[in-house]
Amino acid sequence: MKAENTLLDNDFPDIDDRNAENILLNIDIACYVEGMEDVHFWKDIFDAFAPELNIIFYPYSRENNLKSGKQTVLSERNLKNSGPNLILCVDSDLEYLLKNQPLFNHPYIFHTYAYSIENYKISPAALARIVEKSSYPDANICGFSFVKFMQEYSKATYPLLRYILYFEKQKLEQIANKQAHIVSEPHISEKELKSVLCLKPNEICLTDNANEVITGLKNRVSNLIDKIKKKHSNIDLNHIDKTLSELNVQKTDTYWYLNGHIMYDCVAKIVMGKVIIDYRKEKRQWFKSQEPTEMLKAKQKEYHNLLKNIDWKTLLNDGYMYCLISLNRCHPMQKIKQDVERYRVSD
Repeated sequence: MKAENTLLDNDFPDIDDRNAENILLNIDIACYVEGMEDVHFWKDIFDAFAPELNIIFYPYSRENNLKSGKQTVLSERNLKNSGPNLILCVDSDLEYLLKNQPLFNHPYIFHTYAYSIENYKISPAALARIVEKSSYPDANICGFSFVKFMQEYSKATYPLLRYILYFEKQKLEQIANKQAHIVSEPHISEKELKSVLCLKPNEICLTDNANEVITGLKNRVSNLIDKIKKKHSNIDLNHIDKTLSELNVQKTDTYWYLNGHIMYDCVAKIVMGKVIIDYRKEKRQWFKSQEPTEMLKAKQKEYHNLLKNIDWKTLLNDGYMYCLISLNRCHPMQKIKQDVERYRVSD
């Protein structure tokens, strides 16, 4: 029987304690993750791609006063102890795109490939399905395409991603060379990044698939890049471009690799709210425009009752499940699947 295990008290145990716990609970594998929310994501991943494995997930470090996070998971001690019976699961952030070690190609580190779990929650496949569940639009009013919008958003922000990666590479190299003390303030601050990437609800117009939104985004990206160039005249992006090409990162894929929390809170939720409000409004207007009949009243009541029981924000929080359903639409998830399958064979 497969164990359903997540410990919150005895977390990130000493290796001897962990082995003893595993024997007691009939667990084969321990998995350290960054936090409580990450448990659900990685548990669903392994349930989907390796359901026969008995894994216990630890979201905290017991020895560091419930400390969590990526650095805690990838501590020197955990890396040393990692193996077939101890695996480490983390967000990639930008490290995958920079081929940073130990995350890149480590046999017992599993990572998201996308920037974070949040990027899977806002995959176009997830957004489109959640809109359908939350508004039940008729075919003739489905004028907005999340697939097209996210592709255009990606193309507009791809030039900025190159600079973000350039500065992140510098920072990681300083840390690797034990020069962390000279790492200064980020060249692109979070405030600047939000000012460019974030969308404002009152500026969202869905006409022409929100083309005005994309135009405004392009202008903000261009202005920030001009500002960067004036301050740093010697930037060479050839190495970044070479790596992106080697990893087959397309300009329409940028939404996978931008800061997941910003994309989730400041882009997806903003556009989603607007789309759902508009679709619900159009649906209600359609009901009002029809010849009133008992059947129509029944359907109108059914529609009202359906919406009353749906919280689209909760659906969005579990949006990564649509990538498990539609793997062909979420190529970073395909890479995770390959890693899990490789691990199963080697185990």
